[in-house]
Amino acid sequence: MPTKKRISVPGACVHVMARGIDGQKIFTDDTDRRVFCGLLGKVIGRSGYLCYGWSLMDNHYHLVLRCSDTPLEQPMRTLNAGYARHFNDRTERHGYVFQDRYKSVITQDQNYLQELIRYVHLNPLRGGLCRNIKQLDNYPWSGHAVLMGNGSAAFQTTEAVMKRFGSTPESAREGYRRFIIAGTEEDAADTLAAMIRHSNKGVDKKDKPECWVIGDPGFVRSVMSRNRHRLLLSRARAETWDLEKLCARLAREEGVSVENLKRRTRKTRGSVARKKFCYIACRVLQFSVAEVAAFLTVSAPAVSWTATRGESLVDSALIAKFTNLSPG
Repeated sequence: MPTKKRISVPGACVHVMARGIDGQKIFTDDTDRRVFCGLLGKVIGRSGYLCYGWSLMDNHYHLVLRCSDTPLEQPMRTLNAGYARHFNDRTERHGYVFQDRYKSVITQDQNYLQELIRYVHLNPLRGGLCRNIKQLDNYPWSGHAVLMGNGSAAFQTTEAVMKRFGSTPESAREGYRRFIIAGTEEDAADTLAAMIRHSNKGVDKKDKPECWVIGDPGFVRSVMSRNRHRLLLSRARAETWDLEKLCARLAREEGVSVENLKRRTRKTRGSVARKKFCYIACRVLQFSVAEVAAFLTVSAPAVSWTATRGESLVDSALIAKFTNLSPG
């Protein structure tokens, strides 16, 4: 049976976890951890994701990410495959490093996100890698130390997290640390930790929403509905469209040549068609930004910018032509 496609919603926050196969260690020392962090930094930069929280344990890792238009499976495949190659080469072993695929759960961006960051950053303490909060403050392989000003990680976004806890750097740090300490004192059943553990144990119930999304019932329904729509579009795209056909069809709709649509300029009708093309390709039909960038021979950020500008130019009637009709 084919594996189920991961839920990926642009702009959503997601908790990602991956474990070593059979519970084995995936980090043997700080060299391994530095390599992993280097790879993580590269995929964060290339994918346009944001990293709000992270922690490296001995046999697994946790990430809190905000997704971009790039489907989650792309950066995660690059990260895990790259690290597995390093680990196998260094330990002179062969075979799988990670247990199955990574686990991912979309989380509502309200109090749920703060609770999730706390859950992830408390893992080294709960797992016995740190004996107390003071040691956690300086544990170098977690985003907590970065937020406390005791470490650095170029891939980690700190401002978006800290502004939730105070209006100045000092008050934010104090508020965040109080929040972390409170997480060690509360009953796990009364916190998000219980929901996360329930989801992580839901391997045999992987088709149930609670194993994919954490949040209010309305949020869960919304995400699942959006994901079904995304998967239907992806399937329709795979069966009918490619970028060449899409470009030719849109050029015909806009009354411009394919060459004019693909040409980089701000002064022609082709520029408007180009914006519409990027929006429909990336946001509607779910081609990756990297695929569209390669097709247009431009950078990925340029495609993201152009797609954003195209949103206001595309109406529902035009979208319907690419979701309901064949390329013919």
